[in-house]
Amino acid sequence: MSNDNPQTKLIELLSSESGEHFAEKIAPLLQLKRLDNIVDLLSLVSDMVDILDAGTVEKLSNAFEDTLTPVWEFSTAYNMAKMEAVYDDKSHNFRSVYSLLKDPDTLRGISTVLRTLQIVGSRLSQTKER
Repeated sequence: MSNDNPQTKLIELLSSESGEHFAEKIAPLLQLKRLDNIVDLLSLVSDMVDILDAGTVEKLSNAFEDTLTPVWEFSTAYNMAKMEAVYDDKSHNFRSVYSLLKDPDTLRGISTVLRTLQIVGSRLSQTKER
């Protein structure tokens, strides 16, 4: 007849060689009271798993994607422009920059940046009024 008591199994594990190794590794955490932090973190993760439902997870993933997409686009555009500048043989002067300003894609990008700054500025002025 085997003993299925969890406490007995834990005592047997701790008295084994692997239990002694585990005790050696966990001793500094116990002495510095850092194990409490780890237990708190595990408890927090467990609570979050219990609290989060599919809708909340979807909202969080959409928010993460909405944040990551502009960063990804900007870094990709920067890398493309940097590589073009490295392999471009033409000299850069005011006329070449001005020709970039006449390009419709450049104007679209500038207007997007300016509109974004306009929205941020209007929100900042709204917070000052409150």
